[in-house]
Amino acid sequence: MTNPTPPPPTLGPTLLFNAGFSLLSGLLFLVAPATVGGWLGIESSGWIRLAGLVLFGHAVLIAVLLPRMQLERVALLNLAAIAPYPLLMVALVVTGVIDRTLGQVLALADGAIIGAVAVVLALGLRNTGLQKQGVARQPQRA
Repeated sequence: MTNPTPPPPTLGPTLLFNAGFSLLSGLLFLVAPATVGGWLGIESSGWIRLAGLVLFGHAVLIAVLLPRMQLERVALLNLAAIAPYPLLMVALVVTGVIDRTLGQVLALADGAIIGAVAVVLALGLRNTGLQKQGVARQPQRA
């Protein structure tokens, strides 16, 4: 019987980076929604607080799942959650929801950072042998 392949070394640090980035962003959105709204050109503190709560929850979820689940599964779930995010940031800029130049730069930079996280996770998961459903590893050939 062969030993399972260890997870790629990039998955853990990338998940921790994503959790930390979400935690800091979420806390900023929750504590200073008017300031963030000023940067983005959005006047609704309620929506910014809601986004902060989602980001904070995302960070907590990663932190809770990491010690309880197989690393690759957490990475797969996280990838599914964050993959649409860069497109959402582009859509917010293109549609004019974020209409201040500073806000547009921040939103696009945020989308690029999370897009890079998604790429690193996808590349790391590519070689783990997880099935598309994320259920089990493929058996390794001897």
